[in-house]
Amino acid sequence: MEMRTSEEARENINNFVKDYISLLLEKKEIDKQIKELKENSKEDGVPVGVVCKQLNSIKADKKKTDAQAFEEETIKEWLSSNNDIDNLIGVLMAK
Repeated sequence: MEMRTSEEARENINNFVKDYISLLLEKKEIDKQIKELKENSKEDGVPVGVVCKQLNSIKADKKKTDAQAFEEETIKEWLSSNNDIDNLIGVLMAK
């Protein structure tokens, strides 16, 4: 690996670090705002956990190709229609 010791390289590194830290600070502030939004919404009766889980599910579904979605749905149908597996799941869920 080439050692980067020139003045230009140092300046590029310094600029990168400043920009990177600036973005991390922005991200930290946004994370704080998201946390406050969730807390306030919970106080207003919004099921924040459920809503966020569903939003993440929708995003994940949009990223899937048609082939991936078909495969997942097919396997889910096979598994849910199998009585042996259904019984085993029931045993796992028993308290």
